[in-house]
Amino acid sequence: MNASQDSGNTDTRLKMKFAGRFIDLLGQDMYGGPVPAVAELIANAWDADATKVEISVPADPTSPGAEIIVKDYGIGMTFNEINNYYLQIGYERRRRGEKTANGRLVMGRKGIGKLAGFGIAEDIVVKAVKDGRVVQFTLNYNDLRGRDDLQEFYIEPEIDNTTDESSGVTITYRRLKLHNRINMQSFMTSMARRFAIRSDVMEVIINGVPLSKENLDFEHRIPADDGWEELNIPDVGHISYWFGFLKVPINDSELKGISIFAHGRIAQTTPFLFNLSGGINGQVGLEYLTGQVKAEFLDSEKDYIATDRQTVNWQYDKAKDFEKWGQAMIKQLCSDWKKRRTSSQLANFRHTFSQYNERIDRLAKQEREDLLLALDKVAEIERINEGDFKIIASSMISGVERESVKKVIKKINATDENSLASLIEAVHEWDVIAAVSTAEVIAGKIEIINQFDKYIKARLPEKAGKGKPDMQTFLKDHPWLLGHEYEHLVPADFHHEHGVDKWIEDVLIQTDKEYKRDDDRDGRRFDLLCIRDDTRIIVLELMAPGLTADYDHLMRLNRYVTRIQAAISDQGTTNEFRNKSVYGQLIADNLAKDSSLNSTLTQLRSSLDAVTWGGLFRNVKTRYKEFFDFLKQRAPEHPIIKDVEIRLDDESPLVPAYVGPIAVADSSVVMPISDAADTVVVVAPTATADGNTASADTPPAIS
Repeated sequence: MNASQDSGNTDTRLKMKFAGRFIDLLGQDMYGGPVPAVAELIANAWDADATKVEISVPADPTSPGAEIIVKDYGIGMTFNEINNYYLQIGYERRRRGEKTANGRLVMGRKGIGKLAGFGIAEDIVVKAVKDGRVVQFTLNYNDLRGRDDLQEFYIEPEIDNTTDESSGVTITYRRLKLHNRINMQSFMTSMARRFAIRSDVMEVIINGVPLSKENLDFEHRIPADDGWEELNIPDVGHISYWFGFLKVPINDSELKGISIFAHGRIAQTTPFLFNLSGGINGQVGLEYLTGQVKAEFLDSEKDYIATDRQTVNWQYDKAKDFEKWGQAMIKQLCSDWKKRRTSSQLANFRHTFSQYNERIDRLAKQEREDLLLALDKVAEIERINEGDFKIIASSMISGVERESVKKVIKKINATDENSLASLIEAVHEWDVIAAVSTAEVIAGKIEIINQFDKYIKARLPEKAGKGKPDMQTFLKDHPWLLGHEYEHLVPADFHHEHGVDKWIEDVLIQTDKEYKRDDDRDGRRFDLLCIRDDTRIIVLELMAPGLTADYDHLMRLNRYVTRIQAAISDQGTTNEFRNKSVYGQLIADNLAKDSSLNSTLTQLRSSLDAVTWGGLFRNVKTRYKEFFDFLKQRAPEHPIIKDVEIRLDDESPLVPAYVGPIAVADSSVVMPISDAADTVVVVAPTATADGNTASADTPPAIS
């Protein structure tokens, strides 16, 4: 006796049932997010021969009553069509070879896209108009999910009347389950990348803005125009494609790699590179590569696309052959990209090191030939940028007379295009040599920094008689002590002890114009002034170590700054000064405890600041200490490195102070360490506790 007979059930057949949880598996779990949910409705509009689709997305989908509305201007649906087709889960029009009345091969594949809305909304309201009648009903997520059996589920229409409305279908997603605002630019871009539909066939409009193809800035595109290449792959079928390399690396994951379409709709989302693995020639080119492939065979006689319409099932034979073609294509594209890149870099970098031609021409013939060949080899490194190349070129030229550098150059020249690892190893060996050479220069800097400390402690006057040391002259002779922004300056760049009005007349104002003062007061004499960079004039007011700065000192500095700024703004200057701003910096041991002084300093922060003598010392000492720590990693056991380490290891306290990056060149920080700036080293940026690169425009004020 079987189990059915034992229970009294005379039906010997087993029965499969679908519980309401099925709705989660086909809706919420498969189509999370507004982009895939709305994309399903655009596909339905295509199948309805719509020439236009209008989509309304709320600015804040988390607000009460927010709705997403998608209206298509297609053929619509009758009551019977809704009943027999739309509400039939799993109805596959494509498998039956159906085409629309206008000859479109329909996009609907598995008959489950209508449930996509449950990924983002509690209610899906369907309003269909056709043949002068309108039918409206609501699918409710909780009603469906709560059912033990979905074999029979009846829905009472809210509207079933005659109407004079035009045919079409409007879907409204209500009671949205979204928790964040929708980035509309990202939403529109993602939607555009999911379809390969010409706008003259079906226009998609989102919040009143037509969806359009992106304008990409290509370095190279196949084909060169805006079209597609056609190809028949043996044992696979016909495909269309375009590939392109952008001029800059691609950060957007949806644009990176290759998108694959079947019948105008995404079949394989990006980033995708035909499952390519392992190193390839020109692999860096993958960071610049984008493209699209139309492969109708993926969804024709046999369906090669996964249910979620995000990936291709690559284990099937045709898909495997298609995958092999794609991998070979990408390898060839990247190899060609590397050749173009190398040729372009060589041209650019040869132009770059033409500025060193005079120095190169002074070398012996063989040394010159070896050096130029080595620089060409370095230029072929895929990730090298112009800033780093300049550093290497300058340092190699400076060190070419060293026997150790000559050996490295010969090693570089012995590498071929397939031995990138050897090339990088040789460049690293040069880097060690450069680090040791740089450490020698740092040793000299340390002597100056320690002398600076002694002058501060000895209360050296800000200015003294002729031939006697003072702080003004010391800073003018060693401007890098003031901060990284002054590294490129030399003593001749400073104007020392000038009357401010006299300086404005002689230097600032055009020679054919008379300087008109705002008042008859003498502007008095500034201590130091320099043109720090293309945008800023710096006026320095120095207080002798041991003295306290008060409100009058600050206002004197402010007078210099405002008089110079007014002369630039109101009276006209030479081109050299026309767009520059003026900034004042007060250097003293302390500020007087005066609330009006502190509040004034705060109010004038955009044009005035203050720093302590001790702060300057700690800044520069810490900066070179950190820089040396990077050098030490390159050659920790070298005797010169060890000697510099001993010099740095003195009793002077190194407390945290303002330290910013020296100059940004791509992802590295380039720090010159000699007045001649011939020897430089690439070091990584300093990271803060939150992971960001430390930086600041000015040192902190005295506290």
